[in-house]
Amino acid sequence: MARVILVYGSTTGNTEALAESVVEGFKKGGVNVTLKNVTEADVDELTGYDLIVLGCSTWGEGELQDDFIEFYDRMEGVSLAGKKSAVFGPGDSEMYPDSFCKAVDMLEEILAKCGARIILEGLKVDGDVESAMGNAEAWGLKIAKLL
Repeated sequence: MARVILVYGSTTGNTEALAESVVEGFKKGGVNVTLKNVTEADVDELTGYDLIVLGCSTWGEGELQDDFIEFYDRMEGVSLAGKKSAVFGPGDSEMYPDSFCKAVDMLEEILAKCGARIILEGLKVDGDVESAMGNAEAWGLKIAKLL
């Protein structure tokens, strides 16, 4: 069975709630997931997993959530060759149309740069996270079926 880790950063609780819904989707697909807040995760441990899922909200004009910045910087140079990956995150297209969910794009880029293969288009949640829980769960189930 594939070893899966989901690392998320959450300031207001929205990304954490989405992460829990994604995990529910994995469970429905018969996949166990190690769920970690980015403050408790180490970049080096990513190499021990077959699939890496990252969750991060976008702040301001396209910045990563504060807790994710150091983790992101430490990813530079880590080899994730042969690993599968996917990224999700909330954003606000009304308030920040030019940088909507830029964190998702940034994390997909660094994962690819590290050699990981993105296996499903990033889940970008616009606005109200509560209404997107079903989509997050379905996204997790879709990934589970791709393993």
